[in-house]
Amino acid sequence: MKDKGENTDARVVEGIVKYFQGKGDITIAEGCCGTSRLAPASTYQLFEFAGYSKLEKKHEARLLDLNNDVFERVKLHDRVLGVAKTVLDAHYLVTAPALKTHEFTTISACVKNLMGCLEPKPAEGHETATKWEIHAELSEADLSEDPSKYLSELARFEHRLIDLYRRLSPKLGVIDAITASEGDAPVHGTPVHMGLVLASESPVSCDAVAAYLMGIDPRAVGHLQLAKNQGLGEIDIDEIETNVNLQPYRRKFKLPSSITRLHRLELAHRDR
Repeated sequence: MKDKGENTDARVVEGIVKYFQGKGDITIAEGCCGTSRLAPASTYQLFEFAGYSKLEKKHEARLLDLNNDVFERVKLHDRVLGVAKTVLDAHYLVTAPALKTHEFTTISACVKNLMGCLEPKPAEGHETATKWEIHAELSEADLSEDPSKYLSELARFEHRLIDLYRRLSPKLGVIDAITASEGDAPVHGTPVHMGLVLASESPVSCDAVAAYLMGIDPRAVGHLQLAKNQGLGEIDIDEIETNVNLQPYRRKFKLPSSITRLHRLELAHRDR
């Protein structure tokens, strides 16, 4: 089975490993959130599937399944959740996601990627434990039936996510946008070839540039605006220095159906 952009390209991971070789012990860590609809179903299958296992042998980088790590209880906004201790104790943390759209966060990139560090919890219909606990209430909310409750739970999730980002404080963000995913990703996403890799010592700004390249206003992405408000990174494209002109690489990604519905409801509310 060929990877369709769901996982970070092994070449990107290898580039990061080679850059940091000789600077300390390197760990490639992942806490796979597997379901019966996603392949592979577990973290070690993912290491094989995505080609990371070869990097362990080639570069003597340690592979770690975060789902089997020791977890420390950390308060994230209004909830206390388990966070992998290896990541909490990391001297230099790199967040290296594959770029996707997402039903709750609009985009899934450097910030959203950190959910892999959470303690997995069993969930009905999932063949492996998942990271659902951070947005449990949002998963149960119905946008069509009660938009106000949905927006309230979305805001709570965004605050928890940014608290997780603040606590882990990644020093570098590297986004694999070689093959991204649009639409109802990650489960039902459609691959989009972009041929890009983004990197920044400000992972929040890296996400903002990624959103812009997807045709999304970063200021309309709730958790990114929240991060900016908390002084965690710049998201105004005009204020972010880049090494290339972004415009030729920009395109219009198809958004998840849930985000499209949310935008329609917001427009209808404004027109009242």
